[in-house]
Amino acid sequence: MNSNSRINYYNIAAMLAASCLAVLMPFELVLLSYAILGPGHYLTEISWLNGRQFFTPKKYDILIIIVVAIAAFLLKVPYAYIVFYLFGLAFILLVAQNVVYRILAFALVVAAGYFLLSNNILQTIFGLYVPTLIHVYFFTGAFMLLGALKDKNVSGYIAFIVFLACPLLLCVLFTGRHSSVSGWALTSYGDFGRLNTTTLRSQHIDIFNNPFSVILTRLIAFAYTYHYLNWFSKTRVINWHKMTIKRSVVIGIIWAASIALYFYNYRIGIKWLFMLSLAHVILEFPLNHRSFMGIGRELGMRLKRRSV
Repeated sequence: MNSNSRINYYNIAAMLAASCLAVLMPFELVLLSYAILGPGHYLTEISWLNGRQFFTPKKYDILIIIVVAIAAFLLKVPYAYIVFYLFGLAFILLVAQNVVYRILAFALVVAAGYFLLSNNILQTIFGLYVPTLIHVYFFTGAFMLLGALKDKNVSGYIAFIVFLACPLLLCVLFTGRHSSVSGWALTSYGDFGRLNTTTLRSQHIDIFNNPFSVILTRLIAFAYTYHYLNWFSKTRVINWHKMTIKRSVVIGIIWAASIALYFYNYRIGIKWLFMLSLAHVILEFPLNHRSFMGIGRELGMRLKRRSV
């Protein structure tokens, strides 16, 4: 068994473990994964992205994204609009190299956002789901599919199929099995509760006892937990661990401080983790676009070979 196959099977085991924990303690798993695994993932991925020029064509392209993000926040642009603009800007930077074309294309994105995001559904998608479930589930799935297509390894396809199957199984198996929600989770889950109330279209739903809410929380717990585990499993695949000792120490200190802050003062800790999470989501946009472009390219090559 080669190293990639071994990692794929480790990932399958991680998915099954995350699924089992999501059945037993969905609300606690969301909070613990976000608090403990989350900051380590955000910090190490930002470091890794920085070492690869954030997958942008030009060295300082990422500064354009950062400047636009800061300007938008200072101007108090609605959150969904900011995510939409930055997602579009990341794609423009990849496909257009001429400055004039970039400016014109971004102006079109801004204009499109002004009209498109008047739709509440699109506002919800970019304001709520892109930085959360779309990022941790769909973008993770895209990375897995691209890896399987490139490696042409059966174990990669099996892992991707298991990744698709786990959420379906969580919706139908052991739907009555989960432990009582702890008092800590009852008081701390509120910030994640918006995913439940918005998805289920009820602001007054009992998110801790409604059966549909519990199943949804299973999916959230699985998506977040496996998203983090998938990243840590790829240490020797993409070598994100290769950094200077000084950077490792700094990341370790910030990681430990983030966990401590979360458990010491939840209100401040959750705000800090949200900012860190959002930063890594935005900085990953160019890589997300490259992944989908890569999937299209790989599938196109296969179709072309079959048609010859």
